Order: sequence, then structure tokens, then C-alpha cells
Amino acid sequence: MGIVINGPLKKAIMDSGIIVYSNLEELSKSSYQLTDGEANIKGWPVRNEAGDSVGKVRDLLFDPEQNAIRYVIVELADMGEDLEEKAVLIPIGLANLGEDKKEVILPDIHQDQFRAMPRYIIGEVTPELENQIRSIIGSPAALRMEDEIVEIDRANFYRHHHFDKNSFPEHNPRNQDSDPLI
Repeated sequence: MGIVINGPLKKAIMDSGIIVYSNLEELSKSSYQLTDGEANIKGWPVRNEAGDSVGKVRDLLFDPEQNAIRYVIVELADMGEDLEEKAVLIPIGLANLGEDKKEVILPDIHQDQFRAMPRYIIGEVTPELENQIRSIIGSPAALRMEDEIVEIDRANFYRHHHFDKNSFPEHNPRNQDSDPLI
């Protein structure tokens, strides 16, 4: 488990200008191996529930300490002239595999939410950036409820439903004749 820094030490670190990065690695650059039933979704198209193109999967972001996938790295594209093309992090629990073909389906995230999402830069994921993503993606009602009940706690951050790996279905057996699993 990672180290959680709170209280005066946390304030001293923040005041010093030291940046604390999350210990996350791109799956393609890690030693993590997908298990039986886990699909290699790198390069798959990403669509919303309405079937509109969102972009494509660039990679997955992996937590080596917990041996868990945390995010899908999505290269946004074709989303309108006022939305820049950029890579963003989508929590793994929000992504679903298409039923009939190789594609990743996201909930209907509004363009304003994609616009507000921070650009993903390799090796520069911080707890603050992760909190920002969670705030942008979460529903306003859910965020108000969470803010009233509990402050975002880094020790339990990945226990949120956005990171529920079990909601990411296994590879669809109807697609077995295509790309092999890693």
C-alpha cells in the first residue's frame, strides 16, 4: 500500500513546492500481464453509449503496488472543432466492452466534461490530478453527497466505484477469433 501523508507534513510538502506523483505506469511499459479473460483493448475505438466516436484507447494505466488497472488512456478525436485533441484518463470502472465488436463504450460524458479534463502527460499523474478527474466525471449529486460524508481520502481513493475493475467485463467470447489476449 502507498504512503499517505497528512497533517503538518503534508502542508510542509505542499508549501515547499515538491510535487508528489502517483505510482502509476502505462501497461505497455510495465511487467503486468493481462490474465485469462482480460481483453487487450489497446487501439480499440472508444464510443459513448449513443454510438458517437470519442477516440481510441492509447493504453491502460496500471498501479504496480496493487496489481490493478486504474485508468484507460483515451486519445480524444473527432469531437467538435472547439475540443482539442488530447489524451485523457478515464477511470477503468466507467469503461465497458462492446457486446458485438471490439470497442470500448463510455457513459455519455458531456463535451464540457471532456474539455475540462486535464491532458494526460506520461509520468505526471498526481493525486491532485486524479481528484480533478474524479470531480469532473462524477455527477454533481454524487459529489455533493460524498463531500458531505467524507473528504476525498487518498488511502481509499481507488475503492470508489469509478475504479471497480469488476465492472469492466471480460473479453466477449464471440470475438475469440480475433486478437489474442495477452
